[in-house]
Amino acid sequence: MADLFAPLRHRALLLSAVVLAVGVGASVAGQRLAERVMHANAQARFASDAAAMSTDVGERLRTHSEVLVSMQGLYATVGRIDRAQFQRYVDTLDLMRRHPGFDSLQVLRKVAPADLDSFIAEVRADRSLADRTYLDFTVHPAGARPVYFPIEFVEPLRGNEMVLGFDPGSKPQELDSLARAADSGRIVATPPVKLLQDQSGGLGFILRVPIYRAGLTVQSVEQRRAALRGYAAAVYRMNDLMRGVLDVRTLQQMIVRVVDLGYAKLSAEGIPIWEPADPDLPGSLMFDSREPNLSLVTPVASVPIGISAERSLVVGDRLWRLHFAARAGSVYEVDRMTPRLVLAGGSVISLLLALVTFVSLRANRLSGNLSALDAEQRALVENPLAGILFLRGRTVVRGNQRLAAMCARERDSLEGLDVEALLDGPADVAAFEKVLATVQAGHASHAVLHLKGAEGCPVPVDAFARPLRDGRSGGGTTLWVVQDKTDALKHEAERQEHERALKAANARLTGLLDVAEARAGEITLLTELSGVLQSCHSLDEVFRSVTTYAARLFPDEAGALYVLNKARDQAVRGSRWGALKADVTAFAPDECWGLRRGRVFPESEASRGLVCNHVSGCCGEAAPDYVCQPLFAQNTLLGLLYRETPAVGDAHAQQLATMLAEQVSLAIANIELREQLRGQALRDPLTGLANRRFLEGALALEGAGSLRSGHPLALALLDLDHFKRINDTYSHEAGDAVLRAMGDVLREQTRATDIVGRYGGEEFLVLLPDTGLDGAIAVANHLLSAVRRLKVLWPGGVLDEVTVSVGLAVFPQHVERVEELVAAADAALYQAKAEGRDRMVVARAMVPDAAPPAGGG
Repeated sequence: MADLFAPLRHRALLLSAVVLAVGVGASVAGQRLAERVMHANAQARFASDAAAMSTDVGERLRTHSEVLVSMQGLYATVGRIDRAQFQRYVDTLDLMRRHPGFDSLQVLRKVAPADLDSFIAEVRADRSLADRTYLDFTVHPAGARPVYFPIEFVEPLRGNEMVLGFDPGSKPQELDSLARAADSGRIVATPPVKLLQDQSGGLGFILRVPIYRAGLTVQSVEQRRAALRGYAAAVYRMNDLMRGVLDVRTLQQMIVRVVDLGYAKLSAEGIPIWEPADPDLPGSLMFDSREPNLSLVTPVASVPIGISAERSLVVGDRLWRLHFAARAGSVYEVDRMTPRLVLAGGSVISLLLALVTFVSLRANRLSGNLSALDAEQRALVENPLAGILFLRGRTVVRGNQRLAAMCARERDSLEGLDVEALLDGPADVAAFEKVLATVQAGHASHAVLHLKGAEGCPVPVDAFARPLRDGRSGGGTTLWVVQDKTDALKHEAERQEHERALKAANARLTGLLDVAEARAGEITLLTELSGVLQSCHSLDEVFRSVTTYAARLFPDEAGALYVLNKARDQAVRGSRWGALKADVTAFAPDECWGLRRGRVFPESEASRGLVCNHVSGCCGEAAPDYVCQPLFAQNTLLGLLYRETPAVGDAHAQQLATMLAEQVSLAIANIELREQLRGQALRDPLTGLANRRFLEGALALEGAGSLRSGHPLALALLDLDHFKRINDTYSHEAGDAVLRAMGDVLREQTRATDIVGRYGGEEFLVLLPDTGLDGAIAVANHLLSAVRRLKVLWPGGVLDEVTVSVGLAVFPQHVERVEELVAAADAALYQAKAEGRDRMVVARAMVPDAAPPAGGG
């Protein structure tokens, strides 16, 4: 093949050119590979950061949605609230600290055109907040619409005054989002909007959840439309929301844009998925980190070329597309200098290799007359890394310095030795003889031998042998190349040790991944439990939820949830899971170290020697390892989370229990708050009796029952005589004492089935189910006598001679409709007042063939 490239000079030039071309080609390939690898790494880091930011936005909005669900639950429990109750509820949530990003919370009321004037009058008459009046409240914009959805409440009010009374239903797009929310029962977001209260001009959006009337069924779309009372809404400025998630460093490194693609497509189960319902609908640009303010018609440009990423979010049934693009000069920009250095360095090396090839070929031409065998032997003898040995039969002809060092001898002492003097033992001599026979037959061979080293220590070597038949060393001489295997064996041992360490590390990593998956599952369960607890309407629902989820969160444990009773003298078990050893239904708070101290017990190794009485009293000396964790909400002790655990010092299990305790405490506190608001809405605070609102509802309920059963229903209306004179003569404090005493008399002198309440001022109403005229007269006369005996103690002395006037009416004897009972009793009460007070008068019959009224007192 080489004869084709004659003369020799031309062959050297051609071979050098080939070396140069191959080297430059390899350098170009290396440059492109470096660029691709660096770009791929930058893209991967960028995609990871973009995914993290998209997740942060989704988590922030999911947390905010839970606030709207809790407001929906508040209305479902209470039914109706005034402006002061709404403000207290929002203050209790502490939204600006716990859920930053809100602009405001609103409540919208559904108002029919016929009810618009009465609604405006109702809002203007709201005096629940002493520092606010709404005499100029009106619904805007003006105009006739089939139905109105004015904003009734807004918090915080400062900066949002102009939105009070605004009707979003006047805008077609917002009316569409209102209808979607009412029909589906889900939280629905509006398209990008200009907020009335935002003077900066930036875009915003609104999340709304429907509020249905309490007690109505909302399973179908028609039922939800009929039960719709209004909406709870959360208002956001888009710039405030995004800059609350994105830090300054992020905005310096990348461009972030948010595009609204319209409503998301619904799956077969009715769940929104990450696809637009109308793919042809053009997107609306909601946020661009390069522009502080956007208009509603800002065009959506194409995704920038370069390092970029996209993520999708479903926010209130609307699909958001988040675009991320790296800024010029950011940490994600690919460094072009390194690939260029690779190309330049490779080209220089290729050029040098070509020059070396050319010079080497020319040198070979000049030294062609030298003996090849002499060159080979010289190179071998001067080799500093391998031992070189020339043998004639078993006799050493000569060896190099490296071989002498292996055998711990001087180089000059090698010549003339029998090879057996260099080998470590008979086995090595036998192996040598076998290889020697192969080499003398004209073939190269190899063996693993051991040489005698320093202080008799054997040196393992690889011995490669070949015959020499040309030149000065010919005539039966063999060449042996001996390579010391000590370092190789050491490296192999280290490699095996590293392999074992790598396997151990891989096993630990696998264990950590299993732990991480378990932690992720626990977080998912806790998040799901949080939503369930926030939707609970009673303690029984809380107990059932805790029993279900605690068994999954703590599968190797047993436990129970205790709640303090109203008297706070007993911790009563509400739920339990697992096989409890200390199975106690209730115990006094003093029997638990955790409840006494208000801290987790036991808190150290030393404190484990102290056992709570509710555990030792049940288990004796066989008390299990346990943890008592008090439940607190707003510095109020609510109950106890008791766990029997096989590992008391497990920090992760304790952290998980702490998170569970916080969620349960918040749910219990919310239920107590709702019960408190319900009680305040239906009870008179001075007398403790039912208020007028409760009485009106009870009258309608009992009247319906009386119509169904045909049993009579009696109503007595009582009015304190000369009550104004008591206030004017003795003070209002004395008047309040008389009202409280009157409430005590009515509670003590009526049956458990009777309904008693303060109807207004000094008037009281007694509703007597299943009671005819004779029975009602007996009750009224009994009450008259009890009041006459009343002696009222107050700081100024004792008030006696307190009397009342009573008006009595019975359905259906005196009236045809239950709604007319109060009017009939009031007319009789007026007659009793006119006849001299301190007496009872029965109403005149308003139905045909009624018995004549009876009077008394």
